Amino acid sequence: MPSTDPPPRESRPARRRDSFAMTWRYNLVSLWMYLGFGSLGALTNAAVRDDLVGWRRIVVVLLIAVVVVWAGYWCRLLIHGRSRRKMPLVAHGVTIVAAAVFVVLASWEPGAPIGYLLVPWAAAAVLGLDFSRRGYLVWLVAWAGGLLGLRAVVTLVSGGDLTGFFPHDVAGIYVLSFFAIFLPSAAWFQLWVWELTIDVRDAGVTRAELARVRERLRFAADLHDIQGHHLQVLALKTELAERLIDRDPDLARATIHEAQEIARTALEETRTLAQGYRQVSLRDEIVNAASVLEASGAMVRVDVPEDLDDPLLATALREATTNILRHSNASVVEIMGTLRPPSLRVVNDGVLASHIGGGSGLGSLAERFAARGGSVEFSAAGDRFTLVATAGGTA
Repeated sequence: MPSTDPPPRESRPARRRDSFAMTWRYNLVSLWMYLGFGSLGALTNAAVRDDLVGWRRIVVVLLIAVVVVWAGYWCRLLIHGRSRRKMPLVAHGVTIVAAAVFVVLASWEPGAPIGYLLVPWAAAAVLGLDFSRRGYLVWLVAWAGGLLGLRAVVTLVSGGDLTGFFPHDVAGIYVLSFFAIFLPSAAWFQLWVWELTIDVRDAGVTRAELARVRERLRFAADLHDIQGHHLQVLALKTELAERLIDRDPDLARATIHEAQEIARTALEETRTLAQGYRQVSLRDEIVNAASVLEASGAMVRVDVPEDLDDPLLATALREATTNILRHSNASVVEIMGTLRPPSLRVVNDGVLASHIGGGSGLGSLAERFAARGGSVEFSAAGDRFTLVATAGGTA
């Protein structure tokens, strides 16, 4: 993860930006821009051309708007949610009909510029993203052939010829070729960026979940070590007491007493494990916390002396990490420690307003520290939450 310092608090925005939502908007706006750029020239030409007069000019301009807005509306489906959603046939059907009417009206007069075809071409470049990569190429070839063929038929039917079907000047050919290639390439690239963003987010979620699973497995292994040993010994003691109860009642009574002590020990050690009092390494907890938090998308900074290794502070770090994962969208987490007195300070941003305050977990943690002569303090300022745990005695 990057190690650059964040900007000062006063220069940060009041609300933390959602990078995933911003990427979604960026891709959506980009597709709209491609539709606009592909249609801007045709719209300007339709507004100033002398041969488009009266109702034909109005209808052509309206059809440009219809094709652009209609295709832009269905852009949301292409990048909505976790994966592609298939568009209904009506989305393609209306686009094909509107494009056909538009090409007939815009190309009816001899000498009509071929640039008008960029309007339906831009719509096809966007709506074709609904298909696979091979299907997208087939879709584009079909649209190119359909648009060029329809324009040729209209030109011949209206009394024109195909002499000026394509521009003859270098600039005209370059502009037409550029847009014809740029529009579908750029549209496909935007969808690819969005799908890559989803993959990266899903990978982070998976890493965070795997880290939680590892933590649960570690707890299960510790619980098995405690319960498995004691339960096995307890079973042997009770079996022995059952065999001795008739032959030697006193020895059987002593064996039952030992079994009771083993059961109490197992219960106490289980409580100790559940409450986090078991001797755990602060170093291991720091590594585990950093792994989990980085997997969730946060940048973690650690400044803890090597000699600081208090099991009680490890418990505090575990509780702090759990709270960050549950109640914040942290982008930066700082873990700092001191030897005199032995203390740990955990600071994170992005805390949700509805969860600012001491929950039952922190209250229970404070009671554990107080019972051992330590203390736990926490405070919130804006979206920034600070927890300071101080262990009793010296490290």
